[in-house]
Amino acid sequence: MTRRQALVDAAALVLARALLSFVAIRLGFDHVSDDDFARVTIAQEFAHAPKLDPTGTSWLPLPFWLLGAVMMVLGRSLTVARVASVLFAALATPLPYLAMRRGGVARRDALLGVTMATLCPWSVWLGAATVPEAMAASLVSAGAIGLGLSGRERGADDARSTALWLACVAGACLSRYEAWPVAATIAAASVVGAWRAGPGDARRRALVVAALASAAPLAWMAWNAHAHDGPLHFFRRVSSYKRAMGEGTTDTLAALAMYPILLITTATGVSVPALLGLGRREVTRTWATPLACAAVAIAMLAYGNVRDGAPTHHPERALLVPLHLLGPFAAAALGPVVLATRRGRAAIAFAFVVWGAFLVRAMAWRAPAQAADEDRAPQVARGRELARRGVTALSLEPCAYEHYALIAGYGAPERVHVPRERALPTRTPDARCPEVRVDAAP
Repeated sequence: MTRRQALVDAAALVLARALLSFVAIRLGFDHVSDDDFARVTIAQEFAHAPKLDPTGTSWLPLPFWLLGAVMMVLGRSLTVARVASVLFAALATPLPYLAMRRGGVARRDALLGVTMATLCPWSVWLGAATVPEAMAASLVSAGAIGLGLSGRERGADDARSTALWLACVAGACLSRYEAWPVAATIAAASVVGAWRAGPGDARRRALVVAALASAAPLAWMAWNAHAHDGPLHFFRRVSSYKRAMGEGTTDTLAALAMYPILLITTATGVSVPALLGLGRREVTRTWATPLACAAVAIAMLAYGNVRDGAPTHHPERALLVPLHLLGPFAAAALGPVVLATRRGRAAIAFAFVVWGAFLVRAMAWRAPAQAADEDRAPQVARGRELARRGVTALSLEPCAYEHYALIAGYGAPERVHVPRERALPTRTPDARCPEVRVDAAP
């Protein structure tokens, strides 16, 4: 792979991801949940007053560092947050492709694999939202593929590439918890590799990779032990919230099966080819570490779901990490067979046409936050109007979490006072929520 070819392909993937996000937004996608706006307000606060742990809760810090840094330069508007979030997801998109190419995967197979993962509806929606799932999935899958495919020859591998893949893993682990099982699997695979390598430089390098792959999660747990009630504070916070909302696990078997079932039903175009690809044993052996990462990620989601520690809403979004590993694997396993003939290439082209038609329909009719009580356009408009009027202080009385959209539109969270920050919603929000009181105006 020449440097020019890599740059051209990477630029094409960045533009394709950005275009998909634009299409999703034009077709009506606005946000996944109120978390989108809550994240924007935290980044706005970080831009105003930076601190190491921007949330002080369970959310990981890197997305707020990145978005807050952009806001320091370009301003704290919701528009800046949306454009920057789309750009972060787009810029991370080519990384798995580069990892595949570095690992010896053919160009067309690598492009196919990234395209398969990117075209899943939830991948498109999350790439267009102000949340870090799409960026984190691309980062950690690149790290797992880059380190996994070069694992057997790491002694001769370029140190800069290894450093890049480790940085990808660390960045993902400081963005989303779904990346943590992948990091743990990479570390375990490196330890096994070190044991097999025997004494010498290869063993030392493998142990360094294991230590660095697990560094970000260990650092965050150390911070939680220092700043909160223990290293697993984030897990207890999420599980306590789910139980308080009445969403705790009541059927263990159903909770265990939920994520594997969702993987099949919401991403059939990736999961089924990946299952078929397991039949190519030579490729499966080469992809042992990335496949183990995907399996462990799904298993940990299922376990966390039983323990009420899985994501609190829209569980499909947590599957983005395994999807970004399984899509590339499926393409690497089946691409050389299917794309080798004219008939196979025609079948793939037809499949993408059907997939594209389904995707447009999904974008238009099945996007998250489409219900009337999830519309946050009125709150955003009110916030922007208050900013336009030059209001310098206001108080809010929220119904649930809709007030974050107003604050994000207003753009200055430090000037907003919420008298009663409720742990749970009091009623279903509508266009009149939250109640606003102007405390200071020009």
